[in-house]
Amino acid sequence: MAAGRHALFLSVVALALGTSAVGCPCVKGAVNDSPSLRWWLFSNFGAQKVCPEVLKRGVPLKLQALGSSSIGRFFPQQCSVVVNDTTHTMIVNITGSGYASTEVTKRVGFYCGMSVEYRPDFRFEGDAMYVWGMFNRLMSQPDLRILGVENPLVNLATQTPVGSLATMLGQGIVTSEIGRGFTVVRQDDGDDFAMGILAPPDKPRRQFVSGTDHMVLASDVSEIRPQAREYLGPFEVPGNGQALFFKSRNDGSPIVSMVVDKQTGDAWRQSYETAQPLGPPPGPLLGSTTLQPGLGSQTVPLAKGQYYLVLENQQAAGFAPLGMPIPFTNAPTTVSYSTEVGDRP
Repeated sequence: MAAGRHALFLSVVALALGTSAVGCPCVKGAVNDSPSLRWWLFSNFGAQKVCPEVLKRGVPLKLQALGSSSIGRFFPQQCSVVVNDTTHTMIVNITGSGYASTEVTKRVGFYCGMSVEYRPDFRFEGDAMYVWGMFNRLMSQPDLRILGVENPLVNLATQTPVGSLATMLGQGIVTSEIGRGFTVVRQDDGDDFAMGILAPPDKPRRQFVSGTDHMVLASDVSEIRPQAREYLGPFEVPGNGQALFFKSRNDGSPIVSMVVDKQTGDAWRQSYETAQPLGPPPGPLLGSTTLQPGLGSQTVPLAKGQYYLVLENQQAAGFAPLGMPIPFTNAPTTVSYSTEVGDRP
């Protein structure tokens, strides 16, 4: 799983924010040619923006052994950064909570604290900026604690197809994702993220072509099991007169898509992480639609603010006793999606 639009990893997108004022091609060339200048720009302008970026949004959790789709999410709540000018590295310390869902464990909510050292770098390429976070070392083993479990027989020692639950979470957050490093490509219409180090001109794949004058906020694939949710965001709508635009490709059962404000979404998500029964949002529902199998879309006009887009698979879940999977247990639904913000139609 990736604990973090990939929190620990997106931290270095602050590089792009801190250096985007460097616009002249001649200056870009000088920056590209000078590692010491790139470090100076980051340490003086980018580092201070790391934690604000990290804390903005939840990040997909993925486990390579279970495929390329997200099976949960991690939401950073506290962050600090230590910059080392001697080694040109930064240590990112993050704590937060999240959830994951598999056939054996069902829904599991967890707390995680971690400390990771990266070697940040960036490069200007045409109309894009490539930002890299090269994994250097894990400062300590992640601090993992269970907040709630849907299956009462589950604990950190519970065996899953990829080892114990503790191993699944730990390897997903660290070995399978953080250890690969990451790439953020900043373009005029949004930032694209990918695990691993991509060299120009390669770019992370977008699930859909973005709308005219839209800013892409997220583009990924999620796996949503029966009676489970995916909390996307929170996404920022920067001004009044705008809307969130959601495009999807649904491979499975119908999915209900709902939009709530951040305060409502935070409380709703925390209830989900502690394995409370599924229920309505504890605040106003600002938009809702059912995404049928195949292509779908949703446009929700919103005021300036921050919002969650929540996907729920309301299909009844089949019962599979722990360690005894049943062949006809309902399969998860895979949703490819793109979330964008732009002027209202």
